[in-house]
Amino acid sequence: MGLLVVTAATPASYATFHLMQIEQVIGGVNGDVTAQAIQLRMRSGFQNFVSAARIRAWDANGMNPVMIIDMTSNVMNGNLGDRVLITSPGFPGVTTPTAMPDFTMTNLIPPSYLAAGSLTFESDTGIIYWRLSWGGASYTGSTTGSITNDIDGDFGPPFPGPLPTMDTRALVFLGSASAMSTSNAADYDLTVGDAVFTNNAGVSFTVGGGTPTGACCDDATGTCNEGVTQADCEGGGGRYGGDNSTCMTIDPACVEPTGACCFETTGICDEGLLQGDCESAGGRFGGIGSTCATIDPACPPPPLSISLE
Repeated sequence: MGLLVVTAATPASYATFHLMQIEQVIGGVNGDVTAQAIQLRMRSGFQNFVSAARIRAWDANGMNPVMIIDMTSNVMNGNLGDRVLITSPGFPGVTTPTAMPDFTMTNLIPPSYLAAGSLTFESDTGIIYWRLSWGGASYTGSTTGSITNDIDGDFGPPFPGPLPTMDTRALVFLGSASAMSTSNAADYDLTVGDAVFTNNAGVSFTVGGGTPTGACCDDATGTCNEGVTQADCEGGGGRYGGDNSTCMTIDPACVEPTGACCFETTGICDEGLLQGDCESAGGRFGGIGSTCATIDPACPPPPLSISLE
């Protein structure tokens, strides 16, 4: 009589690189889109053989792939939860301490992909083991990949917002180190406060080494400049619009300080004049934003012309 041997079904365990999450991504820091980073995290042990893996970026239509990095060497540590840090050349300068990545990006995630796009962690032969898409309904490309890390092979729908670029936060996977994907929309959110990235050696780097900048308005002239630190703006007598503000978003708007100008001798009132132009012509300036109807005291009527015959 033959002996029937029954074995319990167990998840496949790969001593390679397949069981991996795209754990954290930042598309820019304080508006600088040359400062980018991608952090991978191992879902199991022995996943440090990443020399046969690559990361590609895709546009809002899931087309025009860009090779971000084709890794050609392995990393040392391969325990559950160990990370692999890939950064742009400009990223280490905006962290404290200065980041020491495991790999440096060959190409940046293109700026036009940051509002809506996709990243794939895949084999050199193109098998997608993890996909992170963003941009909500603006991303219309594929959300699919292997069932190795997502039970139905569909990583969608995408995260509803863009990749973060305007402050020091990153897009982070909320699940545990061993967790599979359910959907990008449910699995990811922005970090609370400054993002912290970690390399394979376990050393962490906090984003925020750069000084935030914004728009600076000189209300005396109506001149606005962008990319100015708060200290430099206010030290020069300007009005700082807030971190990451622009001349389009500064509130109240930065405008030329014009108003009504009354010429007392003639009773003529003109609007939209700069104070200097008004006063140099012998007029009385009514204040920034004033009109001939609101100038105080009111501009007297023209003198009567009396004809003696």
